[in-house]
Amino acid sequence: MVGSEYSDELIIKARRKMEEAQKKSHSSEVVQQEIQQSIYDDVVTIFEVPVVFKDWDIIDNRATIRMPNDFVARTDEEIASVYALGSKPQYVYSNGYLGFMIAFNWTTNLISNDNIHDFTQFASRAIERTGPQCRILNTEKLNRPDCNLSILQFLAQTLDSVNMNVMFFASIEGRLLIGSITFNQKDANRLRPLAVEMAKSFHLNNAEEEQGK
Repeated sequence: MVGSEYSDELIIKARRKMEEAQKKSHSSEVVQQEIQQSIYDDVVTIFEVPVVFKDWDIIDNRATIRMPNDFVARTDEEIASVYALGSKPQYVYSNGYLGFMIAFNWTTNLISNDNIHDFTQFASRAIERTGPQCRILNTEKLNRPDCNLSILQFLAQTLDSVNMNVMFFASIEGRLLIGSITFNQKDANRLRPLAVEMAKSFHLNNAEEEQGK
């Protein structure tokens, strides 16, 4: 009996210690120190976890984006389990310990590089129409030599939380690509700057060929 009580006490102490460490890693002081970093640094700490970013070839080597080097391409079954409702992206990357994932949906919708910025206005209205729980926070339009890029930041209510979404749009071979980096709103102070920087790291391969389309 005494041994059981002693064991329970150790478990309670261990749990409290873990909770205190988690609170510390999410504290404003830690976040303020970490947001000075860039995904182009050799090592980035995210809630005191060291993370290395690298450039990934994506969409069958049609484009590149910078994301954690230990992200894993999820299987079709795993993607289907996460996106049970709505349109399912073809590619999703994540790992087991960071609180965000990145998805890509290379749609069949035809759109030129020149019209990407106009599409952002349509996407903003469509998101706002999904319900009062969706709120647009910021839009940004980038003109770049290899491809234009639009970035849309918004909040969306899920069944059990509020998610922040950094969505970006580009044209690949004349078809609309929708990229999406999602995470819980409570982690936005730390993850939002990283997500925007990741979105801006998206570039096309074979840019000269793309510009001719």
